[in-house]
Amino acid sequence: MSDYRDTIRKAILDEANFVRATFSGRQRGHTIAWQRLELRPVEVQGQRHLQFSFFDAKQNIVKNYAGETAVTELTAALNLPFRNFHIISQTETLQINLTKKGKAIINKRTNETPQEVDLAHDRAKNTILSEGGDIPFLKVMGVMRADGRIKADRRSKFQQINAFLKILAEVDEIATLPDPVRLIDFGCGNAYLTFAAYHYLQNILGKQAIIVGVDGQEKLIARNQRLAQDLGWGGLTFEQGLIIDYQTENPPNIVVALHACDTATDDTLAQGIRWQSQVIIAAPCCHHHLQVQLKERPSPPEFDAVLRYGLLHERLGDVLTDAFRAAILRMMGYQVTVMQFVSPDHTPKNLLLRAVKKDEGGGETAVAEYTQLQQYWQVEPYLAELLAIEL
Repeated sequence: MSDYRDTIRKAILDEANFVRATFSGRQRGHTIAWQRLELRPVEVQGQRHLQFSFFDAKQNIVKNYAGETAVTELTAALNLPFRNFHIISQTETLQINLTKKGKAIINKRTNETPQEVDLAHDRAKNTILSEGGDIPFLKVMGVMRADGRIKADRRSKFQQINAFLKILAEVDEIATLPDPVRLIDFGCGNAYLTFAAYHYLQNILGKQAIIVGVDGQEKLIARNQRLAQDLGWGGLTFEQGLIIDYQTENPPNIVVALHACDTATDDTLAQGIRWQSQVIIAAPCCHHHLQVQLKERPSPPEFDAVLRYGLLHERLGDVLTDAFRAAILRMMGYQVTVMQFVSPDHTPKNLLLRAVKKDEGGGETAVAEYTQLQQYWQVEPYLAELLAIEL
């Protein structure tokens, strides 16, 4: 166990080459106060420091240490029960993951392009991408100016991209996926988040990524493919087609659909479940399918005071639809998180489902909850129709 810590310590204390590091996850049987720890070198009043950024669900605590104090604090951090360690130097990327039994799996690869050491002290907190940096895909897509500033009319899009990448970064399992990491983005549209996912996997995590963006609009597919070629991103391609008809010989590790309309979200979830993808991320848009059933069938009299109002009727239908989706995902062995994607100021459709495949199934609790919900409302979710055989 000490050997992997020595390897990490040596890489981080290599002042000539160290760029940044991320510690995440927790070892089996242990608890830890932090979701992740990020380290990077900074310059404060002309002296080199090691910056520690501790993240939990609500805050980011930043501390800077120099000299022997930095070494002492690094040793203390290495004694915390983190499970995944990602260290980037100028020329190499080091990935260390601990198995359930505590064995260290060490992978080292040469960076495709040299990484630069950034000693700037002031940075935007708790974001994956920082304004003022050199991020080619944001410039190509018209979000960032040549000088690194975000365009005024694209600031909300920049915030949305960072929110999406933060959701990816919180899934510890992604860092442990074997190369190449395969991701499919259904209903990719203008593909801002598709490009962002490729940048995150390839350039931040140091993984080999193969991503396909799927959409029904031919013009958008051609435009996105051209931008990917301009960036030289051979692992990012785009295809025209429908979600439910899409087939692949290599099932993706990650399936994404953000703001796919109505049953397109269910098509995405069904595809991901059948592929047994490790991660499924969906931000539903409209929810017409269940709304129609609620209007056609007698509703429980306890809800008369709610359903007499059209707006409340619609919102209840939205909540029920996503509750059914979450229950079915749990039944199929996924751990589900329901969260706010972006601020309601950006879009009222800001709910997001994040499902991570676990070794164990959903168990009797998930089945019982789904059955009770279905029998009470006497409706048939579209996702259940798609997965009739599996369920």
